[in-house]
Amino acid sequence: MNSSSDLAASRICVACSVVAAAIGAVTIVGWVTGIEALASIRRAYIPMAPSTALAFALLGAAIILRSGSRYLRAASFLCAGFVALLAVEKLIEVFAGFRFGLDELLVADPAMFGMVQKARMAPLTALNFLLAAGSLLCVMQAKWRRWAGALAMLVTIISAVVLLGYLHGTPFLYGGAIIPVALPTAIAFVFLGSALLAAAGTEFWPVRPLVGPSARSLLLRWFLPVVIAGSILDGYLRTTLLHSANINPALVSALSTLGFVLLVSVMISQVARIVGGWIDRAEAERNAAQEELKALNADLEDRIAARTLDLQNKNQQMQEELAMARELQLALLPTQFPTVPRFARTEESSVKFFTFYYPVGSVSGDFFDLFSVSDTSVGVFICDVMGHGVRSALVTSMVRALVEQHRSEVTDPGELLTRINRGLVSLLQSTQTTMFVTSFVLIANFDRSELCYANAGHPAPLHIKRAESTTVPLGSKGTIGPALGLFNGASYHTVRCHMSAGDLIMLFTDGLFEVENVDADLFSQEQLLETVQQRCALPPESLFTEVLADIRRFTGRAEFDDDVCLVGIEVTPHSADAIA
Repeated sequence: MNSSSDLAASRICVACSVVAAAIGAVTIVGWVTGIEALASIRRAYIPMAPSTALAFALLGAAIILRSGSRYLRAASFLCAGFVALLAVEKLIEVFAGFRFGLDELLVADPAMFGMVQKARMAPLTALNFLLAAGSLLCVMQAKWRRWAGALAMLVTIISAVVLLGYLHGTPFLYGGAIIPVALPTAIAFVFLGSALLAAAGTEFWPVRPLVGPSARSLLLRWFLPVVIAGSILDGYLRTTLLHSANINPALVSALSTLGFVLLVSVMISQVARIVGGWIDRAEAERNAAQEELKALNADLEDRIAARTLDLQNKNQQMQEELAMARELQLALLPTQFPTVPRFARTEESSVKFFTFYYPVGSVSGDFFDLFSVSDTSVGVFICDVMGHGVRSALVTSMVRALVEQHRSEVTDPGELLTRINRGLVSLLQSTQTTMFVTSFVLIANFDRSELCYANAGHPAPLHIKRAESTTVPLGSKGTIGPALGLFNGASYHTVRCHMSAGDLIMLFTDGLFEVENVDADLFSQEQLLETVQQRCALPPESLFTEVLADIRRFTGRAEFDDDVCLVGIEVTPHSADAIA
């Protein structure tokens, strides 16, 4: 519930508690001063008993004190407990016949009112006090608070029934042997019950349905008081006019019905005006929201269309730029291969080259270079940059520039890798980028029939010795240095081995063998070695074609998962005399 409803309930609670306590206090003053009218309002009515007045004063004060400090709450609890004990004591006296004598302490020898004594608490009053005290105790206990409203409602209903008896001129239990409820007592109970209803809170029945902005709450707030007041007024007028004036009963009935209809009509008109205003405002707000939503949707669609077109244009531009980058990268790969001797025709060269280049994306992180070292020596550089795509391709451009810079300065593979590593580390540090490049440099010297190579974390190439029908990896773990770009002080060592006419050296990147089949089995380097060994007698083109076909059969796919670069160097029979 909202705070305004809680504030109104708090004010009603305090006001009604003050009135109930004041009625009790005035009654006590009447008994002390002997002015009986203060306790009965009319001489024809029985006065409120002193014990009843004391209970009203205590309960009214207890309701107000309950929201104070811890000590005031304790005092409120004691007052409610005392009133409950007082009510129980009176009920025991009535139903068990046992006399505690509390009323006698206040007024020892009261006068008679018909067949009953004055200054004695009525049994119905005691029951109402027991209910009221129980309601207050429930209010003060959070887990029992939901029952406080129901008990307070019983107190209010009982007192309202007694008041109706007085209103119609026929007070209950007058003339009998049971003490009736006094008129001031009934009035005080109405205020006390209202105070307890408000104290129970707006979140519990019976107050909860009456608060809030809902149409149901509005109708209840308007019609419930009108129906109750109209019914009471109708009954009062009928009784009063029929008994005190000689008026036709049919006329009284017609007039009362007409008055009630007029009253209800006024209330319906007011409610219709308020509810209709709500509906009209809600409809206007809904229409405005729909129009705003339509405008937002139209604007959103326009923005999405414009953004989509912009993204399509940028994507097309990016694809065009990537296609150009791919063409440039492919253009940077060697298309004319070196020969031995340097300017010999290809068919007369002592060395032949075979290549296969497969980028996964538009651009690749794999790169190779073929170059002449001397008239009788050629070199091969192959590398694989971490990852693939544009970022890796940019690093390959750095590596290519470093290879171009240093390959004419040094002929030792280990020294060449050392210088390339030093330059790459410097470039990557300036861009605050962490990348690494595996690489392998091979130089074939036909004067000395020698292969010189250095390895920077790259997969070992395969040396296919056709004369011996064997295939062996180049190098061992002890001769492999760290990948390029990681350690500025890294140095790489050159390894030498013999080569013969007809030999074939196969260099490759890890994309060739790091592939999986549908069962997630990996095509290992050992399987690659076995596959090559089985086909070592084939010509280089056929060998490479069948190896690639075997790998594709293993994976069940024509595509590779990573960039693939494959370079073959064949020592041709033309070099047999020079190598022998």
